[in-house]
Amino acid sequence: MRLSDLARSGHFIRIVEVFPPAIPSPEDLKSIQKFDLNLRFDRLVQALIRTEPFTDAFSLPELKDGNRIHLNSVGIATELRRRTGSAVIPTITLRDANKHNLLGMITYALFAGIENILFVRGDPYGDNKFKDPKNVYDIGKVSNLISTARKMESHITSEHPLCILSPITLAKSNDGSYLKTVKERELSGVDIFLGEQMFEDLDAYLARVEAIRKYGIQKPIVHSIFPLKDDEDAASLVQKFGWGITDFELANLKKGGSRYGLEMARERYRSLLRHKDLVQGVSVSTRGNPEVARYIFR
Repeated sequence: MRLSDLARSGHFIRIVEVFPPAIPSPEDLKSIQKFDLNLRFDRLVQALIRTEPFTDAFSLPELKDGNRIHLNSVGIATELRRRTGSAVIPTITLRDANKHNLLGMITYALFAGIENILFVRGDPYGDNKFKDPKNVYDIGKVSNLISTARKMESHITSEHPLCILSPITLAKSNDGSYLKTVKERELSGVDIFLGEQMFEDLDAYLARVEAIRKYGIQKPIVHSIFPLKDDEDAASLVQKFGWGITDFELANLKKGGSRYGLEMARERYRSLLRHKDLVQGVSVSTRGNPEVARYIFR
């Protein structure tokens, strides 16, 4: 199922972000008798099957964790699609692979029948060369990789082209230089933009969308929703990302914990659903528990 086809039909897209299995680093594995990767994968498959009636696609996020080994995103998406029949969106990150490896992943995605794929640049690792993985960026711009993927698919497959997704930061809707970058991505072949986490006032958020449209960016935008666990979780995210979580919400998170966090997420989903003229869909980060999507979407 290509999400771009759903968007053209006027369907409100629902994406659920799920965390794939990962294993500890080789050093940490020494202290573990056995790491049952099959069991963890089976649990993820069952979670997808239970959540599938509520969603159009599952996405595999870009994870920056030098202490764990994350399986190849395209490979995981292929296996999950085979086991569940669901649309699964792998993420390909410029930070983590050289040009030949990137093109190899795209080629395999086309061969395996993957219909949706997310290209991101990826935040760099730290400067500790003895601890952190290497930042590759062999291809430095997302738009360049998108253009290359579009050229490749015309030679590799006769099926429908990929639906390519790419991030957009709506908070930079007044930054002309950034909007130029986003427009380059659109012209290179992006089908859908994926917005950042939404916490600020809805009117201010939608005003940013209108500013993006006035600049001439026309592709659908899917907006991200991030359920909070409690007030400490929220405070740490405010400090790390500067998210606009109000004192009122922090106070209620302290009282209600994850239950209130889910209510916040569900209300944001419903508010976006009421503005289909400006909003084309949502992506819910489940933070490792796909069951939360069932609560938010119901």
